[in-house]
Amino acid sequence: MQFGVQWAGRFARESHLVLRHGGQLHVDGDFSIYSGATVTVGEGARLALGSGYINGDASISCFLDIRIGHGVAIGPELMLIDDDRHQLSGTRGSAGPIVIGDKVWLGSRVTVLKGVTIGDGSIVAAGSIVTKDVGAGELWGGVPARFIRSASWT
Repeated sequence: MQFGVQWAGRFARESHLVLRHGGQLHVDGDFSIYSGATVTVGEGARLALGSGYINGDASISCFLDIRIGHGVAIGPELMLIDDDRHQLSGTRGSAGPIVIGDKVWLGSRVTVLKGVTIGDGSIVAAGSIVTKDVGAGELWGGVPARFIRSASWT
């Protein structure tokens, strides 16, 4: 894994990887995370990366389980959050795993929230907030993201 990779001719931005006690980071291929990233793997959590890349300024908050497949292409300013990490008055926070399949393309500034699975070959348009499962070979976009049409990225 390459972490904090710099694009030629761009300003250097600090990257941070925080691996809490008992947290696991597993890489199963050639995976790059570009500069400006903040990746946190909480106590007892697991972050699994296949192959591909995440462009700059990503924020990954893994407090349960996040899995990213092989051949992924992810634009800048990605946000993955698998746990609320807070409670509102009279409620309990909740968590759910995030699974991003193989050959998935996420545009810039995509946010994926807890409990979401994004199927193989799918595309999520830039600026989308994904709150529910995306089927394999589908194009989704919007806030919140919704199905647009069948479209596979390979």
